[in-house]
Amino acid sequence: SLLTFVSLAVPARVRNMARSARALLAAALAAPVAADVLRVPLQKRELNFEETVDALNLGAKKWEARLGATQGGAAVVIDDYMNAQYYGDITVGTPGQKETVIFDTGSANLWVPNKKPFLTSHNIYDHSKSSTYKQNGTTFAIQYGSGPVSGVYSSDTVSIGDLQLKDYTFAEVDKTSGLGLGYRFGKFDGILGLGWDAISVGHVPTPMSALVKSGQLPKPVFAFYLGNNQPGELIFGDVDSKHYTGSFSFVPLTSETYWQIALDGVKLGGDSVSSTKKAIVDSGTSLLAGPSAEIKAIADKLGAKSVMGKEYTVDCSQTLPDLTFTLGGKD
Repeated sequence: SLLTFVSLAVPARVRNMARSARALLAAALAAPVAADVLRVPLQKRELNFEETVDALNLGAKKWEARLGATQGGAAVVIDDYMNAQYYGDITVGTPGQKETVIFDTGSANLWVPNKKPFLTSHNIYDHSKSSTYKQNGTTFAIQYGSGPVSGVYSSDTVSIGDLQLKDYTFAEVDKTSGLGLGYRFGKFDGILGLGWDAISVGHVPTPMSALVKSGQLPKPVFAFYLGNNQPGELIFGDVDSKHYTGSFSFVPLTSETYWQIALDGVKLGGDSVSSTKKAIVDSGTSLLAGPSAEIKAIADKLGAKSVMGKEYTVDCSQTLPDLTFTLGGKD
């Protein structure tokens, strides 16, 4: 197996970002799971070297753009594509049209495609086939490292398992070039953001806000269980004690934008290797990303190999020192 790091240059405006804190919803309550929670299955797919490189570059571009940008419970099975995106199924419209989405805590909008790239097998949303579609027409646009993703806002019924959001505002996208080959060959159609309202493009209600407001969740929480070479699941409305032992440790947010928390320290073996004070928990990527100079120093200490100049990989079969992150005062 490989451990992967991504080096990023972080703009000063991001380094200085600090806002009010709240407890992380995703690690919520150590209690038995309610019977009516929604379970979203999560699947995992192994990849070859070329696919690994594509996935790493997509993750790096996403974070470069993100850090520099200005802009009753239930469970769903979640698949894992390229060890970089965990995805599951929702439906949009009436009757429901299947869309496979990444459940992404690093963004806050739902978008699905209404046009597929040439020679791809993506599911598309066709509003002409939905009896509950309502036109909006406002432009939606988000900028990724290699280009834009854009389309228009629409309203329709969105179903996540047994949970249903009627007249929900989302984006139907006809331009996905900003995602590059990672999207063209990927197993996902769109993205369902689980971030906060403050980073929602167009300030539309986020999926999680809409679910909480609808009163369908037993508790205002969601929880990921990521399977190791087997399906995992995303639970809306509670946590499931069968997926963990012990008790949760809570870490307060430092910003209600991304799931941003204070980073107390990073050690390699017994040596401190980072002065970075903020970190973001992002379910949309499996990468460890950080400032270029710090990542290069860590890579040098580990004898890591560079992949196309921006990522480093380490052969985990080697004898390596522990890499320890300190969060909430605990290693």
